[in-house]
This record gives sequence, structure tokens and C-alpha cells, in this order.
Amino acid sequence: MLRNLAAEMARQGLTNTDIAKIIGKSDRSVRDKIKGKYDFSIPEGRKIRDCCFPGFTLEYLFTRDDPGDDSGASRERV
Repeated sequence: MLRNLAAEMARQGLTNTDIAKIIGKSDRSVRDKIKGKYDFSIPEGRKIRDCCFPGFTLEYLFTRDDPGDDSGASRERV
């Protein structure tokens, strides 16, 4: 799960729908990505950061809770 992203979304009152509109995906897709089922692409991560969280790094926003869990992780994903 991407707890940092979820926490920052909550602090700013952003919903999955808001993020979905920014990256052109469905609410369900965003929810699954935040839960860690799938990864955000780097361009998606940059759009989210640039639009909503310009003061944060990609590393902070998209750090998984379990750093030992690399299932599905690849270099071109955040």
C-alpha cells in the first residue's frame, strides 16, 4: 500500500476520482494502484506529484509499506 500518498491525499482532501482525472484512469485503477495491486507508471507519478504534491519527492509519495515486497516492481514504475 502507498500509505504516504494516501495520507497526503487525505490531508489535501483529494479523492481517488481526483487522481483518476489527473492521470486519465478509472477510480478503480487508482484504488488498486494505491493498494499496491498494480504500480503507477513514472509519468503517472510525475503528473500526480506535479499537480497535487509539488513539495514532495516521488520516492516519498510512492514508497510501499513493505520494502521487501518487490512483486510486480520494475525499474520503470514508481
